[in-house]
Amino acid sequence: MSRLRSFCLAALCALLLSALPWRATARAALIIGTLEPLLNLDPADATTHFEQEVLSHLYIGLTRQAHGSLRYELALAEAHQASADGMTHTFRLRADAAFDDGTPITAQTFADSIERALRLRGRAAELIAPYVRAVSVDESGALQVRLAQPLPPTFVRQLMALPPFFPLHPQSFPSDRLSQRPPLVTLHTNGIYRLAAYSFDEYRLVANPSWRGAPPQTETVIVRRYGSSAALREALKRGEVHLAWRGLASADGRAAQERAAVREHTAPSLQCFYLIVHQRREPFNAPQARRVLMLSLSRARAVSEGLEGYGAPLHTFTPFSAAEAPRYPDFELQALTDALSEGGYSRFRQIASEVQTARLLYGDAVLSATGRLFSAVSNVDALRFSLQDIEPRAFLDQIDRRAFRLIVIGWSPLVAHPHAYFEPLLTGVLALGAEYDAREATELLAQAALSDSYAALEQLAFRDLVAIPLWQGTQRLYAAEAVGGVLIEPNFLLRYDQLRLD
Repeated sequence: MSRLRSFCLAALCALLLSALPWRATARAALIIGTLEPLLNLDPADATTHFEQEVLSHLYIGLTRQAHGSLRYELALAEAHQASADGMTHTFRLRADAAFDDGTPITAQTFADSIERALRLRGRAAELIAPYVRAVSVDESGALQVRLAQPLPPTFVRQLMALPPFFPLHPQSFPSDRLSQRPPLVTLHTNGIYRLAAYSFDEYRLVANPSWRGAPPQTETVIVRRYGSSAALREALKRGEVHLAWRGLASADGRAAQERAAVREHTAPSLQCFYLIVHQRREPFNAPQARRVLMLSLSRARAVSEGLEGYGAPLHTFTPFSAAEAPRYPDFELQALTDALSEGGYSRFRQIASEVQTARLLYGDAVLSATGRLFSAVSNVDALRFSLQDIEPRAFLDQIDRRAFRLIVIGWSPLVAHPHAYFEPLLTGVLALGAEYDAREATELLAQAALSDSYAALEQLAFRDLVAIPLWQGTQRLYAAEAVGGVLIEPNFLLRYDQLRLD
């Protein structure tokens, strides 16, 4: 009973501290408000950006992302070697790797954890199975990862930093089933934070005393879920949360700024939007019609008016394209006029098509931006484009059935690497939906996996115009002015350990 009374008193103190004004001491809990459901703690089944964000603070794997960059470095691995064919990657572990209870982390720990993810076929397995065929421990005690396709070492390092590749304590998760909400008493982790308490609506992360790196700026971080954007807005205004992340509508964010000491923080996102062009349906089975289409797009207007500036026009195939990569031009009347004349297009021989997207998948702003893509050519007699907002199930079905002509999609890559854009857009499901002949792209992708150079694929994508880049997204966060250290990585990760109350 005395232990229960002590626990209740400690919880009450923490609650009172978290409700203090934002000038509270640095030891006060920092509270993050979100609309995301707090459901899944099993790395083998976690696929949402929010789930991966929480888990990335509880665990560290073979590799990790360097703060404030898209560079990945070794973490629990002390060495990484790739075979000449790019199919086998070997990781030698550090001798001091351990969980927070002192249990050693070995190559076998990683092998068991990765095999579990593949065997149980949770949602995470759908992400990693296309890349990983098997794992084992070699005679030297190193971890061997055998791939299903050749991949560049830079891609593999990013892959190994994802939750399905985290080491799992043998007591934390059963080997024969998924466990989205494991008992807290058996949940042993090895990251910068450990989980002190959780429910469906709140997670409490506290600094891990066994962590050997730089300590977090704030010892206790609480993640609290709200049921609506309006409820989160009011919580931010009242000071119940110190920052609002994932879900707060821009209008509610602006309203909070008007009534409280709140700042907006933005950062680029890896999510990019593309116009997918069916290669075999008229009129876009003609290469010149696809070129006219490319020259008709007003990316700048789509971003400034449709997205209200929350984005950036994307003039290269990926955000990582080299300076010498082909640039996709924004609308320019003379270039368009010349292309129409060259193709023999006029009011009597028009390029006409519906343009499909899904507001319920991407939001009102994307629908508005899609409409503004073609606003500069609304008076060009040779061109007729009409916007269609379709229901998400039908939207995805259109791709599966190859039933569209033009469709705007948002692509969020699994990792921050050019390969993760070229593969789906030129050889994968989206290319198949566009009935693109991907034989040349497949060959070039295999070559790029060994050279880590995507110049040839850049040229191919620009020539064939199966996927035309439109814009790169922007992430938004609203925080009390007293919150410092806000770091939002492009791959949708908010660094809890950098946040502080000034």
